[in-house]
Amino acid sequence: MTDLVIVVDMQADFVRADGALPVPGAEEIVAPMETWLAALDPAATAGVLLTYDTHYAETYADTAEAAAFPIHCVRGTEGWRGMLDLGRVPDAIPLHRLEKGVFDMWAEPAVAVEDARDPGRVPAEREAFFADLRARGVTGVTVVGVAADYCVRWAAAGALARGFRVAAPAHLTRGIAKPMEEVAAELGI
Repeated sequence: MTDLVIVVDMQADFVRADGALPVPGAEEIVAPMETWLAALDPAATAGVLLTYDTHYAETYADTAEAAAFPIHCVRGTEGWRGMLDLGRVPDAIPLHRLEKGVFDMWAEPAVAVEDARDPGRVPAEREAFFADLRARGVTGVTVVGVAADYCVRWAAAGALARGFRVAAPAHLTRGIAKPMEEVAAELGI
């Protein structure tokens, strides 16, 4: 049995204490997450999907997020940059990326999943990507990253809604107001 790993929003603006929207304790999970990713078994891992919260300075003020949070993760800036050494993910494990402009990685229509190692490869539409995983026998998703009570929650809830078994290791997540244990209990995982 293989699982997909979803690494949610491990970006400088969320992870670094001096980021635009730091998640408490997020810096503390970078090294353990890199070690965990490096130890993934290619035979048991269908792939690693990295989500990137992605905003644009000229349109952020018109978004729902702007009412609650300062501008953050502006595409192409230092704050948008991923904080993980992706070279730690074994080469035999497919590495994917998804850019999203809202909390919920499932909410926006026509979102693409790109090959993170080969950007020239044709992207897959998000729902088709996950349907293909199911067709290939992938039944589980492990979700890690930030923030447990926002984007990690929605990633897990969306995977559950699509029929995947979901795990969310608390030691590899951090929340803003709620820890992963509390979010997992609310989701029933």
